[in-house]
Amino acid sequence: MDIKHLIFNFFLLSFIIYTNANSSDCIYTIYVQTADIPSAGTTANVSLFVGDSFKDELSISNLKDWGLMGSTHNYFKVGETDLFSVKGPCLRGPVCSIIIVISGYDDWYCDFIEISSVALGKSCSQKHFVVKKWLDYNKGSALILQDECVSEYGSLRS
Repeated sequence: MDIKHLIFNFFLLSFIIYTNANSSDCIYTIYVQTADIPSAGTTANVSLFVGDSFKDELSISNLKDWGLMGSTHNYFKVGETDLFSVKGPCLRGPVCSIIIVISGYDDWYCDFIEISSVALGKSCSQKHFVVKKWLDYNKGSALILQDECVSEYGSLRS
């Protein structure tokens, strides 16, 4: 699928989702980069939990269900960047933490995840998480927590 078609589909889907959203809904755009190293891709289910410094959280149980790359696209392939869009309740603050979970029988190397959010009457936010880690269901490392939230005292929250 060429980039013009992908961008058109993204804007069309965002418009449809947005027109059906209520005033407390946000649109989250998520880019996921799989590393360009051998065996980095996965067929496992990838779930994502997105959080803010108020400990509000948005749960996305299967990212593939929210994919914008087309119904025949294979997600999380070596060296590929995949695009997802999710409508959900707005967090009270900007996104600053993620939990990535895989369930399946193969591993995956996630390079980065970038999340943008937008809503009517609210400031847009964007956060880039450099992950650069393996998730391996068989070795018990099927979960990664990346918390970059800063408390009101200037340190990372506990």
